[in-house]
Amino acid sequence: MKNSSVKFVIVGILNTIVGLSVYTLYLKLIQDNYLQALILSHVIGVVHSYLWNNRWTFQQKRYNAKSGMKFVFVYIVTFFVNLFLLALLVDTIGMNKLIAQAIALFLTTVVSFFGHKYWSFRSSKNS
Repeated sequence: MKNSSVKFVIVGILNTIVGLSVYTLYLKLIQDNYLQALILSHVIGVVHSYLWNNRWTFQQKRYNAKSGMKFVFVYIVTFFVNLFLLALLVDTIGMNKLIAQAIALFLTTVVSFFGHKYWSFRSSKNS
């Protein structure tokens, strides 16, 4: 694994802990609604992930509006992939909401890595 891949995995693990914690706390303490929990955990995860990946993983010198917009777009795509998977696993199959989200997070992480590595930070890194 390249250095950026290792760092992305570390940030991803931290982000998964943050996102899954927010998701779980929302379901348990606020309301048992996976869509609302997903939206909140996703927004917090996007901010957390951008801050860490921009400076540490992909070693950008500054925050860049263009890469930031691309980053958000990748997370919009991953949000809808995540939502589709949750609806499929929870509503169609009847899987537990927490287990379903853990499975969905694994798949969306793969989409996210390639989107960020080859699109979000690519142009700003090479310019």
